[in-house]
Amino acid sequence: MGQNVHTLVFLYSGHHGKDGFKVGMNEYVSMQHINRKIQECTSVEKVIAFVDCCQPEIIKVKEEQRLIQFNATASTDTAESLRNEGSPFTKLLLQAFTMKASGGKCALPHCECRIDGPFVTIDSLSHYIEIHRQSGLLHGMEPEKSLIKINWENECLAYNNSYKVEFRFDIVLPSPFTSEHTYTYKVLATTVNDYDFLIQKILFPRFAGRRRYTVY
Repeated sequence: MGQNVHTLVFLYSGHHGKDGFKVGMNEYVSMQHINRKIQECTSVEKVIAFVDCCQPEIIKVKEEQRLIQFNATASTDTAESLRNEGSPFTKLLLQAFTMKASGGKCALPHCECRIDGPFVTIDSLSHYIEIHRQSGLLHGMEPEKSLIKINWENECLAYNNSYKVEFRFDIVLPSPFTSEHTYTYKVLATTVNDYDFLIQKILFPRFAGRRRYTVY
């Protein structure tokens, strides 16, 4: 609330019922609480929400705020979650926004889907969700979206990283080693979410025995 945020992204994937969103063993957060907190964020101009649960409700924003909300299913229906696999709707969202950048593949076999253009927009994401719904990836769920004060000027959701995002680490060996001892290793950006884990578990085992390395 104190960060002067103009666009707020809200995502929930889990259980939802009469007590609200389940966030712990016996802990719940009501939609009324979420609505109030968002409305208290005076700097927020646009809310982008992804609500993946049973009987999802529409977020209530202030009159001057805009809303883009994608729900996994209708407000009267239940959402699906597969044992040991999680939610197909949340997985599809992650795929839509990160598949190209992470070098991943569609969950559907032999599917060559992609979102074209420099941005992920409301229309392109809606179309992406729909073609995968028709292909059965959402296991019968019927996603819905709600828009408040949205037009073509503010329909962009995110940059569309259509290229693989990865970091390259080059080992630099001091003399008397020769160029034959140089070593390069590439790490996908999606695997780098903790610096200590990157150093200790990913890079160190591959660079063990080398004295130092630099990043390009």
